[in-house]
Amino acid sequence: MKKLLGIIVLSLITLSVPSYAFDIYKFKIEGMGIGDSLLDFYNEDEINNFLKMNYPSGDDEYSGYEILQSMSKIKFNTYDSITLHIKTNDKKKKIASISGIKLYPNKLEKCLKYRDKLAKEIKDSLNNPVEDEYTTTYGDDNISKGYTKEFKIEKGSIRFWCNDWDKNWEQAKYWVDDFNFSIDSKELLYWVFNKAY
Repeated sequence: MKKLLGIIVLSLITLSVPSYAFDIYKFKIEGMGIGDSLLDFYNEDEINNFLKMNYPSGDDEYSGYEILQSMSKIKFNTYDSITLHIKTNDKKKKIASISGIKLYPNKLEKCLKYRDKLAKEIKDSLNNPVEDEYTTTYGDDNISKGYTKEFKIEKGSIRFWCNDWDKNWEQAKYWVDDFNFSIDSKELLYWVFNKAY
């Protein structure tokens, strides 16, 4: 009887946990998430061999990396590559943002269905997130587009988007239409919007 009462009390406590308990630290992409040390997954030599991301301003407070499946000793179950950011001078290399990228060549409708399905699953685990949906255009001609759903929560943002690249960009840059699932800390977002560009 005491055991049953304990289970009931524990259940009530779990149900009363505030909404921020389900924050960005709870979500993982290929087993990695915000606050995890990248060194728990890859050593320094492996990290140095990943594709380094550059930003127009030259501000190096954060370092960004893209990890293609072919470069990773860890087998990705869902995504074709991941991108992540860490503070450049952080010796523990704690992840400040992480994105999973899944290729959807010329399959925008299929990508959007996947985006909506995953966004609904994540939204159901959040309590009253600030929700937004928008379209971003890329390049001088604004032909390439990204279709985004975003949930803003206490410690950052969770975004899902499909990129539909212009055929000329696809040929010139060898890009492929893709789906992105991104988890970003508030600090990283501030850097992106105020310092990186």
